[in-house]
This record gives sequence, structure tokens and C-alpha cells, in this order.
Amino acid sequence: MHEFLGKLAIFLVWTWSLVVVRPTGAEERVRLVFTVDQGFGNGLVINRDVEAMQRIAVALKSLEPAYAVYALFQPQVADRDLLDTMLDICVRSDLPFVFDVYSSEAMTLGTSTPHNAPADGPNGVAISIEDLTRYKHRYGRWLAGVRIMEVFSQDYTVQGIRTNHPEWKGENWVMPPGDFFRPEIARLFLAFAREHGLFLHFTDWHWHRFGSWDKRQRGREDALRELLREFPDRVTVVYANNEPQEKAADRLGHWQEAVQPFIADGARGFGLSAQAWLREPEMLCPVEDVISWMRSALALDCRVVQFEPAWYFFQLPRGTFYRGDYTGDPRWLDRGQPTPAFHALRRALLDASSTTAEMITMSGIGG
Repeated sequence: MHEFLGKLAIFLVWTWSLVVVRPTGAEERVRLVFTVDQGFGNGLVINRDVEAMQRIAVALKSLEPAYAVYALFQPQVADRDLLDTMLDICVRSDLPFVFDVYSSEAMTLGTSTPHNAPADGPNGVAISIEDLTRYKHRYGRWLAGVRIMEVFSQDYTVQGIRTNHPEWKGENWVMPPGDFFRPEIARLFLAFAREHGLFLHFTDWHWHRFGSWDKRQRGREDALRELLREFPDRVTVVYANNEPQEKAADRLGHWQEAVQPFIADGARGFGLSAQAWLREPEMLCPVEDVISWMRSALALDCRVVQFEPAWYFFQLPRGTFYRGDYTGDPRWLDRGQPTPAFHALRRALLDASSTTAEMITMSGIGG
């Protein structure tokens, strides 16, 4: 009897912890962020693919109310009317969205493709504060968050191009005059997020914990810590598993070591960017790999999990730097429909959510 009561007490403590870390309020649900368009020349934004966007919105909404779901866009498209068309669909679909605002892609895509127009491509700024303000005024709560993406790894790439690896440079990239990661740029977007009540994700694969050989990286992360202390409880620091040469594949069991410590410096939490880029080529990445990473994030109580690329989860052509209209091609009549990978991920996500709910109910807490 005593043994039974002891086990029951342990079970109740464990299930109570689930109640604490899995609140049911809308603001406390785990955020799932799906990249929809990264600024590629054959993306759905540049092609004003309304049909694909509508289908994607329906698929993403199927993950609610178990999760808070968001679409992520790169806002640097030169013809903003094309972007606005997609955002309007999100609003009609009750699907909030996130902008990449300071990103490696603002340089690699934005400075080498005529259909993109970043505010300051060489320095990674995808959209100006002024334009971001206008979008926030126009879309209100639908513009729910912003992301700073791969500024550490791009800074490392820039330094590599300038020293030993000039072959890393894309054909038409315009390089920054100085360091790619600049705290004063990040500070602008953190201040904007705080002023307008947005969440902010700081996502990267290059971290000192797994790259101690890069002596400059320690200083970059010290600068991030200063920003976190300046803007406490605002930033979720996210590990991206798309490290080149598939190195991240060996880090499934301990990836959080790179980002979890930032909580002590004021980060709101830590999260995971679970990407098919984990493997090369990405379309041959087993969805079981992506699901395993996702499950690791939920087990660690991550409040943010992000997924990409769009064409892995939805029927879309693989992204290219070059302009290409696929919408009239009969091979893409089902464009925007979920792929088998999305269906498998959706089942795994909903199973994870229902398992948690069942455990909370079994404990007699919360109904």
C-alpha cells in the first residue's frame, strides 16, 4: 500500500508539472511557425499564388487549437502588393504571421535577385523599421512576431569568404562593409517588438557551444546576452538544426545546450528550428527525423518550434534564385496541398498534444 501511494504521489507530481508547463490559455500554447515564403524567385508570393496560400492556411489551421500556429514570410519582395495579397489571405483565414526582419537571406537572396528589395541587403535588414511600423498599423494583431535569423552563421560565412573560402560567395551577393552581425541592428528590432507587443525569435545554427574553434563567436554571444538583459523576457533563442555537413544530426540528444543557458540572461525561453535541411538533399530527409527533433523540443518544454522549407511540407517547387512561374504548369494543379511529410508531422503533433491532455485529465486537474 505504501509503495502504491508513493508511486501515485510521483505520478501526480509529474502530471502536475505537465499542467504547469502546458498551460491551456491561448497565449501559452506552443507556437508552431511554418516558413511559407523565403523570397525565392519561384515562391508563392512572387507568383501571387492565391490558391496555394489558401490551401496552406487550411492545413496550418488544422493544428489549432492544440497549438498556436503562424506563417512566416520574408518581407523583402520588391512588389509589396504581392506580399500583401498573401497576408490578406492569412487575415481572412484567421492565421497570424511572422516576418523575417534581420536575416542571412536578406543578403544571399535579397542582394542577388531583382524581385527582392531588402531595406539594407548587405547588412541583412529585410525591412525597415518605418515599413515594419506601417505593416503593424495595417495588420494589427495579425503581425504577431518577428525573427532574426542566422546572423551569427552568416557573419561566420562572411568572415570565411574574406579569408580562406572565397568560393562560399554566391555569384551576385553584395557583401557588408563590416561585420554581418551588428548588435545595434538587432537592438532596433528588439525595441520595436517590445513597443508593439510582438514576440521575437533569434534563430541560428552557429553557436559557441558547438563551435568553440570560432574565437569570434564568444564575443557575438556576449553581445546577445547584453541585448537579452536590456530587453528581458522578450526573446526566444532558437537552435536551428540545419548546420552544414549534417553535423546537427548527432546533436539530437543535447542540442539545447547551445541555447538554454540564455534564459539566465533574460531570454523568454529557448526553442528549436526543425528543418528538413538537416539532411542533404533536404527532400530525402526522412520525416521521422523531423518528428524526432520536434518531439525533443516538446519534451524540453520549448514554447517555439519552427519548420522549413515550405516545399518539404507543401506541394510547391523547390526554391530557386531565378524567377519562375509554375502556376500554369499542369504538374502543379495540387500546389499548396500538404505533402505526406506534413500529414505525418501533423499526426505526431496532435498525438503529442492529446497525450499531454490525457495525462492532465487523468491527474484530476483541469477538468
